[in-house]
Amino acid sequence: MIEKTLDITTEDGAMGTFICHPERNGPFPAVFFLMDAYGIREELKDMARRLAAVGYYVLLPNLYYRAGRDTIYGPEVQQEGSAEHTRMRAVRTKMTIPPVMDDMRAMLAFLDGQNEVKRGAVGCHGYCLSGPYALAAAARYPERIAAAASFYGTWLVSEVEESPHQSAGENRAQHCNRIRLPVARDQ
Repeated sequence: MIEKTLDITTEDGAMGTFICHPERNGPFPAVFFLMDAYGIREELKDMARRLAAVGYYVLLPNLYYRAGRDTIYGPEVQQEGSAEHTRMRAVRTKMTIPPVMDDMRAMLAFLDGQNEVKRGAVGCHGYCLSGPYALAAAARYPERIAAAASFYGTWLVSEVEESPHQSAGENRAQHCNRIRLPVARDQ
């Protein structure tokens, strides 16, 4: 497995991106694996590695890069009320869909220059906070993003610019929105 962290140049700066793919038998189809609210951490890198292990070129970008390089949080980020959680929320609550779509354009351009990447369709996996970004990317870039998945996506229906519910019918990508349903309990 090849692993590296590179800066992808965007309109707003250098976006640190964890990249992994198999060593042999490329080129590989590309998949954007978009982080959840807790940000880049080993757990997400392991998930990206599993995708790569079955034959994909996987990009896991730090979508918080606009707030600086120190937006990699410690394990206590998952504890509501902790200093790391508070710091993450201050960054997360300022994110909007249009700048992330600009980041997607930069990542697509980056892929075009990689010999290990199979030309053509790209997949986009959004996890929790990034679920709307995956679906919005499929609408914004229908000629490139052929499959978009939102796993436990948040804010899929809102009044924000490019909300996924407003553009879902405008793209050609295959969609998956996996949601958690309440468990029925016997009374």
